[in-house]
Amino acid sequence: MRKAFPRGLRAATLVLAALAFATPAAGPAGADSGPEPAPAEEACARVAARHADEVTPRGPDGDEVAAAAIEGAVIGGLGGRDRRGTGWSAGGAERGARLGGGLAALDGIDRVDPARWQAAFDRGFAACMAGAPLPSTLRERCRSGGAVTGSGHGGRYGASSRRDCR
Repeated sequence: MRKAFPRGLRAATLVLAALAFATPAAGPAGADSGPEPAPAEEACARVAARHADEVTPRGPDGDEVAAAAIEGAVIGGLGGRDRRGTGWSAGGAERGARLGGGLAALDGIDRVDPARWQAAFDRGFAACMAGAPLPSTLRERCRSGGAVTGSGHGGRYGASSRRDCR
């Protein structure tokens, strides 16, 4: 025959079980992992990362695209159909150059030079921690303007640019 727990003991057991599941367990997640970064450092790291993402150039390297196009032209020229018996196919060279250059350009999409990104991050982080404004971006430094003067088809235009806008 089974004995039932007294009513008070049953309620106390349920409360203790609920408290046991509600308290965080000490384990690897709760272990001390060293000093927490200061809120200012975290904020400056986010600002510096955004700044580095904005100022670091992205995309394929022109030299790599040109080298791949030349290599593709040579392979296409030697491997293409030679209709004149010269050992060289101009159409194959043209197709090979397009293919080689195009593949190199696609490979370089959204590529970032890690050293340049890190340098931009370091400059932005140092400026943020010092309370100074972030270094200006290329877009901010190199704004150019133009104005159309005159009227009709004989209008003239003017443009201005700034130094170090590469």
